[in-house]
Amino acid sequence: MSGRLACVLALALAAQALAAQAGAAEPQPSDPNSPVAALIERWSGVHDSAEQVILGDSATAVLAQESSVRISTLVAPVSLPWLGPEVLYLEEFAHDDPDSPRRIVLLRLEAQAEGEPGAVQVRVFTFRSPSHWRRLYADATLAAALHREDLDAVPGCDLTLVRDGDQFRGGTAGRGCLATSGAPPRYVDYRLLIGSDLYWYRKRLKRVDDDELVQETVGFEWFELHRARLFACRVRWSATGQPEGLAPVTVVDLHDQGGRARFTTPDGHGFELELHSNDWPFDVNRDALMLVVREAGAAAPLASSWAEVGANEIGVNLEAMDVRCGPLAPSRAQVSF
Repeated sequence: MSGRLACVLALALAAQALAAQAGAAEPQPSDPNSPVAALIERWSGVHDSAEQVILGDSATAVLAQESSVRISTLVAPVSLPWLGPEVLYLEEFAHDDPDSPRRIVLLRLEAQAEGEPGAVQVRVFTFRSPSHWRRLYADATLAAALHREDLDAVPGCDLTLVRDGDQFRGGTAGRGCLATSGAPPRYVDYRLLIGSDLYWYRKRLKRVDDDELVQETVGFEWFELHRARLFACRVRWSATGQPEGLAPVTVVDLHDQGGRARFTTPDGHGFELELHSNDWPFDVNRDALMLVVREAGAAAPLASSWAEVGANEIGVNLEAMDVRCGPLAPSRAQVSF
């Protein structure tokens, strides 16, 4: 059996297991509209990513010159009431080698009582014998055998993810997430973006002593890196409709192959952005970048604009709202959260 066929079969089995898990009698969030419930819905599934080293130390510099590595990330709810009501299993492996995971962790999701509204605290737990607990989410007997002493908490690597429209973004804080190898001592600065059609992460290794950046790795949805560009759109809003009164509302991310992102203005109105380039919906031969703004749930656009397909900026200016979008390329100078 070829490596590619084996990978396809493995992902098909994973999808079946996820479907079975969804139909099982698992604890459900008390509020289905809560940020925790929304994050579980966005995060669960199999994410197909392209990972690229864009800055490497002497041990990894050669990787930055090679083609990107294809990575699969499997995320599924698991019933472990003694650990928490909302727990996710996460397994990460090379796309063509699903039997050799490079990371297996449990994630306990909790609504953050203090701080920014809509924030979710993600507590990270590692397994002391990872290989023994593989596919824990799909095996009730195996899950029942897991105990607290089989896990190690990694508080320094906990994540805080903040809800912004239908997306979640955030990461680690401070210098507490220490790298397990390498000298001098280094810590991990990890950032993650999760949306209905986005899964993007950035991992930076920095020296503890002086915060010097040693290594940087970026991962995009597979199609993002090879077929599309990822854009960040900054939205400003004026309740008075006067340009001088424009104030920041939010920043949302979307790709240019029909990507969508929603946001809410201070007066409570929902809007949606849509971005097209090579998938231009009206004329496939039209070489253009198109940005569409519509009210949430509306079929007809409120406004739209066009630019050259390789443009580095596109925007829409309405009486009370200004939207400006620019691409985020996988480089040290341009990748940002």
